[in-house]
Order: sequence, then structure tokens, then C-alpha cells
Amino acid sequence: MKIVKIEVFILEKKLSSSMCISRGGFTVRNHVIVQVETDSGITGLGEGIGNARYIKGILEERMNQLAIGMNPLAIETLRQKLLDSQVYFECEGSAICAASAIEMACWDIKGKALNCPVYQLLGGLHREKLELYASDVYWEEDPKRMSQSAKRIMDQGIHSIKAHIGFRDAREDLRRVEALRNTLDSKDRLMIDLNAGYQFSEALSATKLWNEFDLYWLEEPLHPQQVRRCSELRAKSSIPIAGGENIFRTYGFRNLFEQGALDFAMPDIGRAGGLQETKNICALAEAYGVEVSPHNFSSGVLLAATMHLMAATPNTNLLEFDTSENAIYHEFFVEPLKIKDGTVCVPHTPGLGVHLSPDIVKRYAVS
Repeated sequence: MKIVKIEVFILEKKLSSSMCISRGGFTVRNHVIVQVETDSGITGLGEGIGNARYIKGILEERMNQLAIGMNPLAIETLRQKLLDSQVYFECEGSAICAASAIEMACWDIKGKALNCPVYQLLGGLHREKLELYASDVYWEEDPKRMSQSAKRIMDQGIHSIKAHIGFRDAREDLRRVEALRNTLDSKDRLMIDLNAGYQFSEALSATKLWNEFDLYWLEEPLHPQQVRRCSELRAKSSIPIAGGENIFRTYGFRNLFEQGALDFAMPDIGRAGGLQETKNICALAEAYGVEVSPHNFSSGVLLAATMHLMAATPNTNLLEFDTSENAIYHEFFVEPLKIKDGTVCVPHTPGLGVHLSPDIVKRYAVS
């Protein structure tokens, strides 16, 4: 089997609700999707996470040509060529995101060719259901509106909720943390994501001011490259520290683990280097005693890949889920997702269980 064609689509969806985080806000969501075609007629979908137009440019200008003619079932060979041979001096950034998309699509092809779900290829089914946490509560001027968003999520049966704050200083945002904690039941998990919006002194202040609200984790409090400072913060904080969505490859996570910077690792399959790379990161995290909750905040393609990885990987927990209807999500799935009591059933469709329908392209594709 050989790859004969790779198409790249940028899909765009206008927001139906606010998405304000510590570093600003958004008006649209973009997804960069690759469709890899083979000479046997089997196609696969993958997604790169990052700047959609940068990734599209890298794919179309060079990387697609590198992959054409390769065997999509020989994923390690493809990984070596795309991740190590050609981008040897680009160990981070959009080139890795672009390679991640092609690699993900090849797993989809391999599952279809062997008539089995991708989780079977990643080690077999370890769990039938995945516990969800919703990550779409965003900063609002009025804390009551954030509480209303959290209540909407709880009414759907999800009782682990992450809120994005940090648009104001830690003392000002104390009102928002308090409002959210009072909205949730005592047994519910509350996570806070700062989206790398604070400097060290402000993040340290936040860990002290917010400590009484029983936060499950504090995510990306600092710039992702400030690893030593993150390690210092973790040592001083009684709130567990999470991060990793902006870290690339196993080598990047090794640095985090060696310096003791994280309690929860959050690799993104479409950014870190693909499914195999993320599986390797999970194994490394287990060796360091770090829990893994993969970052998963984009389209249904990344969601599907993350579900298959977590279904086959015991030391992962809590599937990030977007309930906001701001992403192109459910439209991708061959069979509708089965969600009940805060969990989702792992799909058993061959491959990743997603497809790029003409309707999706017609409605969302942009030039």
C-alpha cells in the first residue's frame, strides 16, 4: 500500500459563545485537517494543532511530497522520515504539528486496512468508557455568568469542570474561583486553566489565594518554556500543577519530568508528534509517576484519536470534552457518540471512526 495523495483543509466555525482567556479572546475556531489517500482506496484523517495556516503551508509546500509514495502501514518508518530526518533541526513548532497530522491519518488507514479500531493497534482495549471533563467555561466580567455555564455542564451529567481565568490578577479573579466552587458540589472536580497568562509572582499569589477552593489542578500557570520556574512553583504550591499542551516530542516532556514541573502531563496528539509519540510520552510519564490527561481541544478528529489512545493506555485519565458547540465535533463521527453520566463509550468502528463528509467541507472549509 502507498500514499498517493494528501489534501489539506482549513475548517472554520464562528463562535456561538464567548471564549475569553488570560491572553485575550477569539471570534472563530479553526481546524486543519489532512486526508491521506492510498492506492488501495483507503483514506485516513488526521489533524495538526496550532496555527492552521502555518501547518497548511508546511504540508503543501514540502511535507506532503515527502510522504507520498510511502507505506502508511509502516508508521515507524514514516515517523522517522517526517519527524527526525527532514525536521531534525525543527524539534518544535508547526513542522511537528504537520507531521503529527499525517501520522494520525496513517493510524486511521491502518485500522481500516486491518478492520479494527485504532485502540487495538495501540495495545488493546483497556477501558470501555472514558470519564469526561468539560473545559469550556470562560472568563466573564460577571462571575454569575461563569456559574451559569458550569451549571449548564452539570445538567449534562458532567461533574469535572475546567474554567479559563487569569484575564485579571489573582485577587480579582478570586471572585470567579469562589463563584464556581460554590456552584459545584463538594465532590465535583474544579480545574483552573491560566493559559500561560501569569508571571511567577502572580501565579504564586494565585496558589495561595485559591488554595481553599480545593482545585484539582492549576493548568499552565506560566509560559511553557519557563520549566525551572514551573518546578519552583510546584514545590511551593499545594494545588497540583498541570501542563504540556505546548510541549513537543518525548524529549520536551522528559525535561519537564526531570525537573519535577508537573503533577499532570497534557500532551496533545496533534502537536506533540502524533499517536505513537504521545503513547511514548505516556510511558515516560508512568516511569516518573506523573498522571496523564491528554490535551484535546479541537475538532472531532483529535477527539477520536485521543479517545483511542486513552482507551488503550492505563495511566491516562479524564478526557477533555468541549460542550460549547463552538467546534466541528460530532459531525465527524461515523457513529454518534454515546454519552451518559459523565462518560463516553469508546467507538468500535475500524480506524478512528471519523470521516470528512462533503457537508463538512461545504459548510466549513475556507481557502
